[in-house]
Amino acid sequence: MIALREPLRPMGRDRRAIGVWPLIVWAFKREAAQLDFDDDRAELSQGFGYASATAIIAQHEMLGCRIDGGGRSDPHPDADIVASALAVLPEGCGGRRMAITMVEHARADTMPGWHVATSIQPVRWDRNPHGRYAMTADAVADGVAVPAMVSGWRGRLQRQEGRYCPVVVMGGPSEVAARRRDYLRWWSALLDVRTSLQLGNDLSAWVVTDDMPPMQPWERG
Repeated sequence: MIALREPLRPMGRDRRAIGVWPLIVWAFKREAAQLDFDDDRAELSQGFGYASATAIIAQHEMLGCRIDGGGRSDPHPDADIVASALAVLPEGCGGRRMAITMVEHARADTMPGWHVATSIQPVRWDRNPHGRYAMTADAVADGVAVPAMVSGWRGRLQRQEGRYCPVVVMGGPSEVAARRRDYLRWWSALLDVRTSLQLGNDLSAWVVTDDMPPMQPWERG
């Protein structure tokens, strides 16, 4: 996972430029914004899944409540807007599950890991007084070897047992592909949030730039 440096709370009237992911990290890690899944927002959603954050917050004010701030001082209003944008992620971008994933990474100041280390591990382990050891199996009984007949006691032929250690490859191609698909889904959802915030242009302290994390970081040299 990749750690990020969070921006400070903006001061003054001038809006500062910021990428969408550092903005989300700021909203959920520094400002402690909370997701508030309100089913009524579906009626406000349109286009890329954007529901005007101004309309959402106005709706909360009419009801006499605010987006939950986690039992501490209220988050910056812009943090509430970011939370609102994530809460209405369309199902095509992962919906609520993806929103929760994004918040978890934002609070941990990380991005989804796409790299998988490849290793070979024994299928079965056992222990003795000296510690753990890899278990072996009969290659002939498992059908992975042809039995060898050798001369035994008094010249009688007997089958020679062949032992081998069954192994499993961890981090193989299928796992690598799955990790990369998960990263691309996260990146696509992030693009949707960026588009929503740019279309709404509701933030008072920030201007969301086009900056995005690498789309396919595994292709970098």
